[in-house]
Amino acid sequence: MFENPSRTRPVVADEIWRPVLAEAAQQAIHTTVHSAFDHAVNIVVDGELLTLLASTGRPQPGAMITSQRHFVGVRAGEAVALREHAVVLGNAGSSALAVDVHGITYFTCRVEPLTASALETRDPFDDGEPPYSIDPPGAFTPNPSQLPFDRAVAVRLQHARSAFSLALAGQLSQRPTSPLNSLRRAIADLIGLGIGLTPSGDDYLVGALATLSLHPDSADARLAVAVCLSDLLLGSDGAGRTTDISRHFLIAACKRSFHHDLAAAGRALLEHDARAISETFAATAAIGSTSGSDALTGLVDAHNLLLRPIPGQLPANLKVNTHD
Repeated sequence: MFENPSRTRPVVADEIWRPVLAEAAQQAIHTTVHSAFDHAVNIVVDGELLTLLASTGRPQPGAMITSQRHFVGVRAGEAVALREHAVVLGNAGSSALAVDVHGITYFTCRVEPLTASALETRDPFDDGEPPYSIDPPGAFTPNPSQLPFDRAVAVRLQHARSAFSLALAGQLSQRPTSPLNSLRRAIADLIGLGIGLTPSGDDYLVGALATLSLHPDSADARLAVAVCLSDLLLGSDGAGRTTDISRHFLIAACKRSFHHDLAAAGRALLEHDARAISETFAATAAIGSTSGSDALTGLVDAHNLLLRPIPGQLPANLKVNTHD
């Protein structure tokens, strides 16, 4: 099944693995493969989605990056055993792959607000064009060459995006009576909207939460979005709102945990570091088919609203600058 049927080494893992591996060192944990792809394998332990990534993977919530080149041949439903110093995929024998976790090191995906002194206070739109581009533009940008279904989804995404932006603007206005009902409805309309393992509406919400988590003046708005989103996902019908994988990233975002490239893009944008913006936006846009670009759309929209929160109407600059 594997090019090296015995052992592969981890490089680093998200902190969420630490208590899991500590428990496994005392008593083996048995589970199964939730889903498998060429460069990633997902398992579930105590309700948490954990991911084994190939060597090309990047730090993200719940991930362990290994030295394995790929996971071709792994199938959903296969046995997984977490033991002292090893995560074993497959049945015992020559077909099993053991990830040796002895001496593993950890990273964190949790972000903290930037200091006020780190923020760029000058409005970057004073120069005309925004200091960023999202290329490829992602699912929120209708394209005449798209199939009718894809164009229809893009239109729905734009409507949901506008409703969310209006509701978020109300929260950012810091009016103590800003209702959560409109924000909750807007978030509900975005969850699960789109196609793929992580629907575009979900990616957008993750991006918006990244900006709100990094900006020092948006704590109340971030909490409002996180509370509404968590309530919707953890409610009685929450499991059916989106995919398991997307739900994992949404809940992580509510806890201020994000893919390292997206977090870096958020920092660069808030600091108005043109060179870093170019590099981090390109790295984030490369995530998935449109996931990275859709997350950047949410990141940028929240940033624009923080610059010019206008309750009751959309800011004139609420758009994504894309290449033709």
